[in-house]
Amino acid sequence: MTELLLYLYAESPVHAGAADSLGVLDLPVQREATTRYPVIWGQSLKGALRQVAQDAGLEDLVVPVFGGSSEDGETELSAGRLTVGDAQLVAMPVPTLQRTFAWATSELALFRLVRKYARLGVTGLPQPPRLAPEAGAAASEAWIGSGRATRSEVLGPCLVELGIAPDPQLRRWAAQLATDVLGDAGSQASAPLAPLGGKLRDDLLAVGSDVMPMLLAECTEFVARVQLKEGKTVEHGPFHSEYLPTESILAASLTLRPMPAEGSLKTEDVIEFLLDLLHNKLIQVGGDETIGKGLVWARLLRADDVRAVAPEIADESTGVGQ
Repeated sequence: MTELLLYLYAESPVHAGAADSLGVLDLPVQREATTRYPVIWGQSLKGALRQVAQDAGLEDLVVPVFGGSSEDGETELSAGRLTVGDAQLVAMPVPTLQRTFAWATSELALFRLVRKYARLGVTGLPQPPRLAPEAGAAASEAWIGSGRATRSEVLGPCLVELGIAPDPQLRRWAAQLATDVLGDAGSQASAPLAPLGGKLRDDLLAVGSDVMPMLLAECTEFVARVQLKEGKTVEHGPFHSEYLPTESILAASLTLRPMPAEGSLKTEDVIEFLLDLLHNKLIQVGGDETIGKGLVWARLLRADDVRAVAPEIADESTGVGQ
């Protein structure tokens, strides 16, 4: 088995739609039943990746890797060699009174990310910060109080205390995400998202288990739309759609089973195909493609691509001690 880690960074609002309406919301995004965290189910993400391969003209890759479809009536239905996990939320942008917005993450989101890295065989990552349910923590000095006075910050509809000093574990996570999600370090500095690395290192906040559900409910985007007919009069609507906001970060585990020894495609060749297809590439995920929604930057990482960011590097990046 070959384990891969796929990061998705929202270039435009993303609508991976749920099956049922929710109250006045006609088209909600997919959410986990127990935590209510937004998610892109593995079946939706696999379909999107399959479409990317088809659009790239990689027909020889589509069936063995993503599986056969019975839609054309000619291909035998099969699962394919690639298992695609759910894309779970890592961090979501929330409005603030300073610095426009910050990324909010949680202990749960980071614990899940630790497990995804463990599947890659990557060790040495920090544990997520432990927070009281109503509290928060910041990765940089920009969000904390001075001296012994703690500081409260408005995050979306919440007022959250962020402490008197940056959280060292969260600081390391901010540096790790800036490196792995945005590619702002070393030879990756030319990656499309690399210029955002400094902001992510400074503006990653962790919030407790009472705060995060409220942010995830109140800080997604709600859009009312109508369908017009000839004469520009309303034929259907209004109907309300929910979107994950631009700048959201998600991660999914991908597992590639070895390719059959008798086939022409080797496992190493498929990994290279997937990297060419997805790494630092803008792809389409979710609905409303014709109105510019669902564009995400993908980064596909192998175990050899990941290194735990050392504490001293995380500190240097945010100017600690300067």
